[in-house]
Amino acid sequence: MKDIFDNCKIGDLKLKSRVVRTGLWQTQPMSEVYEKYENIAKSGVGLIITELISIYPKDKFSEYSIKSTSPQFMAEAKRLAKITHDYDVPILGQIEFIKYNRGIDLDINVNDLTMEDIRQIQSNIIVAVQKLKLAGFDGVQLALGNNFFFSKFINPYFNQRSDDYGGNTFNRTRIVLELIKVMKNNFNFHIGCKVNAFDGRKGGIDPSESIEICKLLEKVGVDSIQVTKPLSPLYFTKDVSDEKELVEFCQNLIDEVEIPVILGGGFDDMAHMNEVINQIDIGLLSMYRPFVADEGFLKSWKDNGEGKSRCKKCNNCYRTKTSQCFHY
Repeated sequence: MKDIFDNCKIGDLKLKSRVVRTGLWQTQPMSEVYEKYENIAKSGVGLIITELISIYPKDKFSEYSIKSTSPQFMAEAKRLAKITHDYDVPILGQIEFIKYNRGIDLDINVNDLTMEDIRQIQSNIIVAVQKLKLAGFDGVQLALGNNFFFSKFINPYFNQRSDDYGGNTFNRTRIVLELIKVMKNNFNFHIGCKVNAFDGRKGGIDPSESIEICKLLEKVGVDSIQVTKPLSPLYFTKDVSDEKELVEFCQNLIDEVEIPVILGGGFDDMAHMNEVINQIDIGLLSMYRPFVADEGFLKSWKDNGEGKSRCKKCNNCYRTKTSQCFHY
């Protein structure tokens, strides 16, 4: 029987549990962030994925994100890496952006990108990755899901390009595949990707194409896949009606790839999480809101052998972009 507190691995990284803490918004003073990371790291979590790291200072969510372009970024990143490593917890930096900035133009459509723009985007991400590597991080996670820029670029609903970066699945994913190849050739670094199980729009990505995209990512060296849905966690309310389709998608994906798959979806109960990982071949489960409601809840779960998060799934931490609980 598998248990969420089993020792396991994700790629070459050793984890003390199957629980992955995934981050989102960041608006708190860094002194509070350091304390939060220490509380999470010592709670029994297996892997920490940071809040969004924005590569453009005037991006849509840069106000609510860690900024890789800020003068303090390297010092802050080094501190975060040291805190997590002091508790033998690996850390990945979640790199994202919503809008591509070209000078005074702050929102270039995917169909209007020039080749120079594409190379600039790839270069900007590589610079951010290099900073995280120098800061002592264990890897990165590229945000290809939810409604971030790359999720639109790889999506036929948005991408109507007629060059080598549009059309079929491979061409639409090419911008990411090229980027990952460069990173794998130059950094000894864990590279994960967050992808949507499906898009939900007519003419968008369906589950079968999403799996094909994941297979392409694996071929160029991606080390792990985290499965999400557009606009999550707003999809994940007080019920688990969406869980079945995500679980089914993950099992189908696991049958097609050999790299670890992380499943998220509103998990908040230890018994139920153990039930899920023993029903299918999934080995890692991600959580966001429970860590906002209580940074150290995993310790009591492990000590007691059971537990349920006090998170009410009101989603105010998401809607207000503060990653702060409004109940506790």
